[in-house]
Amino acid sequence: MEKIKVLIVAGAMNVGGIENQLMHLLRQADRERFQIDFTSTDAHPFYMNEILSLGAQCIQVPQTGGIHFLRYCCALYKVMKEGQYDIVHSHELFHSGMVLLTARLAGVKHRFVHAHNWMEGNNPKAKKALKRRVYNHVMQRLIQWNATDFVACSTLAGKFLYGERVTEQPNYHLVFNSVDTSKFIEKYDQPESGKFCDDGWINVLQVGRFTPVKNQLFTVEIAKELNRRGKKIRILCAGNVGGDYDDSVAAKIAEYGLEEQMLLLGVRKDIDVLMRKSAAFLLPSLYEGMPLVLIEAQASGLPCVTADTYSREVDFGLGTVNWLQLEDGVSAWVDAVERAVQQGRAEKEAVVRAIDKGGFDSRIFAEKTCELYQSAVKGT
Repeated sequence: MEKIKVLIVAGAMNVGGIENQLMHLLRQADRERFQIDFTSTDAHPFYMNEILSLGAQCIQVPQTGGIHFLRYCCALYKVMKEGQYDIVHSHELFHSGMVLLTARLAGVKHRFVHAHNWMEGNNPKAKKALKRRVYNHVMQRLIQWNATDFVACSTLAGKFLYGERVTEQPNYHLVFNSVDTSKFIEKYDQPESGKFCDDGWINVLQVGRFTPVKNQLFTVEIAKELNRRGKKIRILCAGNVGGDYDDSVAAKIAEYGLEEQMLLLGVRKDIDVLMRKSAAFLLPSLYEGMPLVLIEAQASGLPCVTADTYSREVDFGLGTVNWLQLEDGVSAWVDAVERAVQQGRAEKEAVVRAIDKGGFDSRIFAEKTCELYQSAVKGT
């Protein structure tokens, strides 16, 4: 049987929620039936070695910004034309408009687009500049005209990128984000020891790259109030560091003298372990599409304190997620954190049932996505 060839276009393929999701797809897909390749704007992205080890290609293309835009489109066209792909699957938000147009010009019959966010920018309440609004409008039209299949991780994300009319079409597909839940479920009741354990502190975990959208500066204010109240509650922050925002967060921690109350851990490969070492999970993002880290936290049974800034479709429905508005203020968030660390974990059996019912496991995500690929090619 001839393989279905898929090219995934998703930025640099470094560490991030979308990239993690796509790696789940690659790991789970039947390599006898599918050849799944990736483009990357980095020469050596974080996932490159694993991509290659799984029999896929990781093809470098130019950066998209400024004068590189035309070079980027030309490079994509060449990759698509020479690779003779059956499917191109774009995860590039509004920029997917140009990716899909390029795929159409390259003769790719099946052009998938995937919505992962329901807002953009560091300040979702700020009015977009005229240039950006025009760009988004044009790109949305290109998406609508050139996509053959529309996929969204949540209802809000689909309406944001495609418009309400598209979400009512038969070629619109709602596929929830998912994680590899096995590593959370198999060791669900495993006690942890060592670092961050047995030192008198109660841990609260936050996971996400250091950007204004993830709102770690607000987390500093939470840590400050916890310290003022004399609580031995410590916030562990895992995620990419090294930029201007990271410097701002570190500086604010130093200014408040919170070096013990809020620890910046950098990129970690042991998130499941950190979750077992924590009593609650914190997610004060300005917006999300459908956050994988919240799925992971619920798969760990953790009580979660999260901003009401994205679809509640991610909620397992176990009573472990406390939704707050950022406007509620630091004191209300600290109250919620104090309640969360006292709540205790959800029952393992209830968590397993919720994962299966909601389709939150990466195996289910891969199956659904590959079924969409198969159906598209069969319908040719």
